This record gives sequence, C-alpha cells and structure tokens, in this order.
Amino acid sequence: MRRCSKCGVAFTGDLDRCPLCQAELEGEAEPSVFPVNAVRKSGAVALAVLAFVTGACLIALPFLGHLLDIPGDIVLAVCVGLALNYLFVRNIIVHNPDFLRVVARYFLILLAIAAAWFLVTGNLIVTTFVIPGICLTAIVYDVVLVAVFRGTFVSGYAKYLLFDVVLGVAPLALSNLGLTTWDVPAYASALSACVFLLALLVFTRRQLLAEMRKLFSA
Repeated sequence: MRRCSKCGVAFTGDLDRCPLCQAELEGEAEPSVFPVNAVRKSGAVALAVLAFVTGACLIALPFLGHLLDIPGDIVLAVCVGLALNYLFVRNIIVHNPDFLRVVARYFLILLAIAAAWFLVTGNLIVTTFVIPGICLTAIVYDVVLVAVFRGTFVSGYAKYLLFDVVLGVAPLALSNLGLTTWDVPAYASALSACVFLLALLVFTRRQLLAEMRKLFSA
C-alpha cells in the first residue's frame, strides 16, 4: 500500500502521486478495489493552453488600449504582469506538480505582479488594497491548510508559511512610507500575520523549528 507522508493517508492502486496534494507516494502499490481511471492530466496541454491564452492577451491588449484610450503605462503594466504570470506558472507546471505548493507559490507570483504594476503605474490602489488583500488571502489559505493537515503541512511547506508571515507584515512599511491612501488593510494584514505566527509557534512549534533548522543548515 502506498502512503503520502505529507497528508498521512494510504492509498491502494497504482497511483504515483497523492490525489490530495500531488506529492510523491511511498511504498509498494496494491491492487485497487475501484476501476482504473484512464483519464490522465496532461502538463503539455496545460502549457499549450497557458501559452496561447497569454499570447492572445498580449496581442489584444495594445489594440484594446488604443480603442478604449487606456493609458500606455497601464497597458504596459498589464502586459508585464501577464508575462511574469506565464513564466512563473510555466516553471511551476514543469518543475513542481504539487498542487498545494503551486497555490502557495502563486500568491508570491501575484505579489510580484502587483509590485510590477505599482512600479510601472505608481497607482496607490495597488499598495492600499491589492497587496494587503493578496497577503490576507495567502494567510487565510495557510490557516485552512494548517488546520486540516496540521503538522504535516507545516513540515512540508514551512518556508512558504514564513514567507507569507513576512510579506503579511510588509504592507506596514508601505503605509509608513506614505504609499497608501488608507491604513486599515495594511494593519489588518500585519495583525493577521502576527497572530498566525503566534499560532504556529504555540501549536506547531516542533515541526516549525525542525523545518527552520533544515532550511538554515541547507
């Protein structure tokens, strides 16, 4: 019987990856009591669709910008964001099929896109609402998965949890630098990050400290 070390669940059949988190299964395969599912995920198809959609958007955006009189800096920011999104998502699909890890990394991708958007346009809506909103969403995602998988999620994804905590506090710096028009989202993000870190230290201290030692010793 094969077993997922992250989820702590055992599976019969010839599965290679955990259907919950897409991590590699360990152990010997056993015959499954269910019929074999012939449907296979195709990374090549996903990459082709991603490339086509991204390319079509990049081609259409300059025309839409001209027709709708959208400022050039906004069109450029969206194009840069789409390009970054394509590169990061392609890298994730090619090198890491772990679904939970994909989502955890995608929050970092969204933050990179938001940062590029702000650097190009200087729009304070990005720093006031978009960046704190992404940080809050990432923390909620982490809270749900830690509650569901407990120590196993912390053991496998500790560095992403720490990234989200640090980035959750970052909007405070934007607020203090005068780059926001309303401080509440930044303070809400920072407060959530600090409370989440406290919860990790109280309830999953062993797993978190063990993973931190691995990260710093690597």
